[in-house]
Amino acid sequence: MLARLSYNTPRLVRTLASHAYVPLLHQRPPALTPSTASSSGPSSEATTSTPDLTPHEHDLLHSVIRVDHAGELGANWIYGGQKWASDLRGDKQTAAQVEEMWENERHHLRVMTKLVEQHRVRPTLLYPLWETMAWGLGAGTALMGKEAAMACTEAVETVIGEHYDDQLRDLKPIIERTGHPSLPLLASVVEEFRDDELEHLDTAVEEGALRAPGHALLSAIVGLGCKAAIKVVSKI
Repeated sequence: MLARLSYNTPRLVRTLASHAYVPLLHQRPPALTPSTASSSGPSSEATTSTPDLTPHEHDLLHSVIRVDHAGELGANWIYGGQKWASDLRGDKQTAAQVEEMWENERHHLRVMTKLVEQHRVRPTLLYPLWETMAWGLGAGTALMGKEAAMACTEAVETVIGEHYDDQLRDLKPIIERTGHPSLPLLASVVEEFRDDELEHLDTAVEEGALRAPGHALLSAIVGLGCKAAIKVVSKI
């Protein structure tokens, strides 16, 4: 079940775990010294090393990171397609809203790329197909109108929010067994990104997702497509 599925999720000020990898623009990260590392943030080991894992744990960790990296690639292309189509229709308001959510996804992708490198994860081999399908989904729904674009976002973010919750549950026993600092940090990043995606879901609903023509059918098709993609990318 989705822990925070709410159409009115409050925007809270949070300490963002992802800034251990990619700090806020124009913000210098605090220096880590033996006296400040525990209080100012994660140690360098948390962002530069990978744990010793059993084969099953290794496969699980790599699957989590591969899927999330592919998901952020897909999200960037979806929003790119939506932005292009909204501009084409002359809908500057929707284009600006999409751009705001897209900037959030750009940050997610930068962080997930760092995690791929840190844990030496093979990215999905389906990237060219992923790019084309995601851009087409974003552009196609946005060409149908603002409400359809927002219905697409609502459906995608609902599935992704549920998927992030599943990942947090799966990571918990590995975190407890190994004690490696990179894993609690990864879990915090996943939780942060889940909350971001649910904020996008809230925005989509507020902006008319439920008023899209054929909303139920469109949402079901997009949701099933996302679930199928997650299964495929976890392996390939």
